[in-house]
Order: sequence, then C-alpha cells, then structure tokens
Amino acid sequence: MPFNELTAINQIAAQERAIAGVKNSYDYAKNPDMLTANLLPAVIHFIPSFTAEVRGHHNVWKNSLVVQSILFVMPRESQGGKLRFLENAAIPYGQKWRDRFQTESVINTLLTEIAGVRVFLTGGEYGAGGPLLTYGATEFIGWTFSFSLLSA
Repeated sequence: MPFNELTAINQIAAQERAIAGVKNSYDYAKNPDMLTANLLPAVIHFIPSFTAEVRGHHNVWKNSLVVQSILFVMPRESQGGKLRFLENAAIPYGQKWRDRFQTESVINTLLTEIAGVRVFLTGGEYGAGGPLLTYGATEFIGWTFSFSLLSA
C-alpha cells in the first residue's frame, strides 16, 4: 500500500496539537517562514528518509518512512540565556510526547486514520541550536522527535 505523506503528517500534527502547551503543530507543507514568540512552542515536520523494498514482482512494495517532528520551545537566548529557565520550559515535552504517543487510544486513532500503515514514536532528542533546532537563523531550545511509519 503506498504512503500518503500528507495524511501521515497531518494526523501526527493533529495529535501534537492536543499536547498541553503546544501552540501549533503545522500540517503537511505548511511550515512557517519564521517562528515568533507568540507562535511558540510550535512543531514543524519533514521526512528525512524512506525505504522501499520489493515484496512481489514490480508492483508490491513494503514502504517505510521516517517523519521528524521538530519542537521549538523558545529561542536559546531567552530568559537571559539562563539554562535552568530554558530547560524547565523545554525538558517536560519529552514526557508529554511519550504520554501522548504511547497511549492505546492515540495509536488506534493513527492506525485507523492512516489506513494500512503502522505509526510509532521511535525516539526523541533534546537539544539547543544545531542544524535541526535553528530556524530562520535563530537557535532554539527544543526536541527532535522521530516517528516510524511502516506499510502493513
């Protein structure tokens, strides 16, 4: 069964918008040009990789892809750059993502809404700045979450 990246990202984003504190999780191809303080915390998405394996002849495939959800909590220089204030605002989101995406009802919703695809949160990485947590030349404190999508 072919993947529909639009549906996958939109369903993940809908679940992320339901997490307490998240102001927005942008749908497929809707990432903003810039993030301002009134938009934070916010999540953008992209698909860094996919695999495709022939399962039979030339028209049956086992597809998988990775969806990255990047949570921008606040600019690194916020709160005078005092790390303890920044960490207090950002660190709890790791638990919030696990609480949301490791819940049977959310998993069942994703399995139903993205027919024929298994969707699972596979990891999260906390950080500040760097290639994935810099947006519009501003370094942010936040998280990079990975989702694995596998064709059934």
